[in-house]
Amino acid sequence: MSGLCATFNTAAVVIDAAAWYDDSSMSLAHSEPAFISVSEVVQVLQIVLDRAIPQLAFVAEISELTRAASGHLYLSLKDERSQVSAVMWKGSVRTLGFVPERGMSVHCFGKPAIYAANGRLQIVLSHMAPAGEGALQKKFLELKARLEKEGLFSPERKRPLPYLPRAIGIVTSKTGAVIHDMMVKFRERMPQIPLYLMNVRVQGEGAAQEIAAAVEYFSQSELVDVVIVARGGGSLEDLWAFNEEVVVRAIFSSRVPVISGVGHEVDVTLADFAADARAPTPTAAAEMAVPHRGELLRRLDQLGERLGNTDRWFLPLVQRLDEMELSLKRRMVSRMETVRMMFESRILLLEKIRPVALLERHHLRLDMIQQRFGSAMQRVLEAGTSRLSTGAAKLEGVSPRRILDRGFSIVENERGIVRDATELRSGEKLMLRLARGRVKSTVDTVMKDGE
Repeated sequence: MSGLCATFNTAAVVIDAAAWYDDSSMSLAHSEPAFISVSEVVQVLQIVLDRAIPQLAFVAEISELTRAASGHLYLSLKDERSQVSAVMWKGSVRTLGFVPERGMSVHCFGKPAIYAANGRLQIVLSHMAPAGEGALQKKFLELKARLEKEGLFSPERKRPLPYLPRAIGIVTSKTGAVIHDMMVKFRERMPQIPLYLMNVRVQGEGAAQEIAAAVEYFSQSELVDVVIVARGGGSLEDLWAFNEEVVVRAIFSSRVPVISGVGHEVDVTLADFAADARAPTPTAAAEMAVPHRGELLRRLDQLGERLGNTDRWFLPLVQRLDEMELSLKRRMVSRMETVRMMFESRILLLEKIRPVALLERHHLRLDMIQQRFGSAMQRVLEAGTSRLSTGAAKLEGVSPRRILDRGFSIVENERGIVRDATELRSGEKLMLRLARGRVKSTVDTVMKDGE
């Protein structure tokens, strides 16, 4: 990690760009016009352009290209209908990750300027990148598709930013205009909030690992409520550290929300997709992270005025309470009237029913049922008695006793009733059962049928 975590004081001096040029001679409030020189005209036009169009991003074809001995690059950029002159100073040319050529389609970033020597409008380019899909662009798309399939860019997992964070972590380089512009914006909007800067390389070998480690540090430290990952604009190669998988996964795994403020509005990195919020510029990221102090104070004043105006908010509530009380009373009266009418209808119904008469009818019906039940039981008993007598007579007719009365006897031995003479043996004792009494005897001779 190149750099220790340091707290920045946002109470630094802010330069007012509007005060850079102030010429009372240009005032149009006088009754007579104030004539100025051509040089002053050019200055006025340049100030208007700076304020109205601070940044341009466009795609064009290089039609003319001149490399000066000074190292500056002069170009003519065109499309199907128009052409514009452009210049890229030597310092910006050194940051190019490719060699510009005629006929090449490029993405251009810059601002309009007037060349004072001849009053010609030209674009001063700060960055330029090939518009075609090269090997790096192909790698970008392949990695994007794979990580998107894993769900690292899912909108459902993105968290809302805290409205007023306790502290903010910034992951960027401590050198350059990015951190300065962000500090100016923080001082302008909310200077009381502590800021922690993690100084990292934002380009070149090892930059991705430093950025990822810084994000993980803020995620684990519990120092901040939101993290801003920021860098100025550049080519796809310049911004490639923010497309590395290690950075994307660190942002995805962060415990605190992350704002990606990388490049300009036209620059898109995989860090933008993984972050909880994407800002078009680092300065815009600072604006997203904190509310404007002036707006909060105005809002508080408005709320204070509304709170003090009891006629506006309190008395309507009292009126509403009175209306609810009247409505409740009406409902209670209506409900009681409904219950009273229901009660009276039940009384009328009971009078119409006359329970005593109803009980008398039921008693009469019960007596009739009892009489009918007694008669039915009598008939059942008589029928049963008759069937019982008939059955007894039939049983009596087949009774062994009646057979014995007719002169028959029953012969028994030790084994029971004797039915076959061949079952007996000579000398065997027998018992003869007669109609009246019994006789013991002994077998003398056993004879078969026909003997």
